[in-house]
Amino acid sequence: MLSSSAIWQKSEWNQKKIFKRALKYVIFYLIALAISHTFLAYIIGISEVRQIVTEPATKHIMGLMAMLLFSGAFFVVYAFFREQICIVACPYGRLQGVMLDKNSIVVAYDYVRGEPRGKVQKNELQKTGDCIDCKACVHVCPTGIDIRNGTQLECVNCTACIDACDDIMAKINKPLGLIRYASESNISTGKKTNWFSPRLMAYSAVLLILLGLLSFTFMSHSSIDASVLRTPGQFYQENADGTTSNLYNFNVTNKKNKPMKLEFKLMNQSGEIKIIGNPSLTIPAEEEKRGQFFVVIPNNKIPASKTDLLIAIYGNDELLKEQKTTFMAPVE
Repeated sequence: MLSSSAIWQKSEWNQKKIFKRALKYVIFYLIALAISHTFLAYIIGISEVRQIVTEPATKHIMGLMAMLLFSGAFFVVYAFFREQICIVACPYGRLQGVMLDKNSIVVAYDYVRGEPRGKVQKNELQKTGDCIDCKACVHVCPTGIDIRNGTQLECVNCTACIDACDDIMAKINKPLGLIRYASESNISTGKKTNWFSPRLMAYSAVLLILLGLLSFTFMSHSSIDASVLRTPGQFYQENADGTTSNLYNFNVTNKKNKPMKLEFKLMNQSGEIKIIGNPSLTIPAEEEKRGQFFVVIPNNKIPASKTDLLIAIYGNDELLKEQKTTFMAPVE
């Protein structure tokens, strides 16, 4: 007996079928396009994806090609490959299989209750299991497996077989749950599965530790990357006004999703910072700023020929980082 989907596939092409097929593929491609944008944003950043979308295509040929490649791949998966991804390409089933034991909860067929299979018997002397071999569980399986043969790597745990079997059990007045979430130990012995086994507790502890480390990383994550270094090959400059200056390079990356107004301040010495070029340092969101500035200190405030400096980096009037460097001067 053909399913409704198979009947639709074999039906003649007409205006209604063409419209529905075209609408389905358009929806599939829109979903694939949304996924490809999200996927690409993880790789190159949201701002770059925004530029690819809003600016002329000629400015972002490689980005556009990547977008088309990803969306095309996802569309093929949605429209044609489908469950074959789970069977052929996805490593989940193979990885999950090596982690299972007799106490693992999986979608399972209760062979103790279901075997031997047979048709519904009116004669109570003929004893058969509850499985009437209707194959409803096989027909609804998206990967085409027979769950009655045991756990298989193609199983995607969609539970369509559970719903189909429960529907049949209800019709023949048998208890539900012939196919259900259960463990091998639960089915073979009838005893309740011990959910909190040592193995499960160990995995849970490791997972909590990893989640804790991830949370700590996010909470302690700096909103900038910054470095301040004396310019290589440059010595101090003695000024006519009784001060000495050193030249420094700075490199600041704004990791926030909003612009940042940058400011440098001396923390442990009396002096002045003079930005070379535009003194207004505004860094756009998720971008980098490079530049140079002079640190100018009065000669009578310089304690030694090599002095440790502590330079504070502020963003939008908020202290972001304190950078250590050195200051050179002609003091013995």
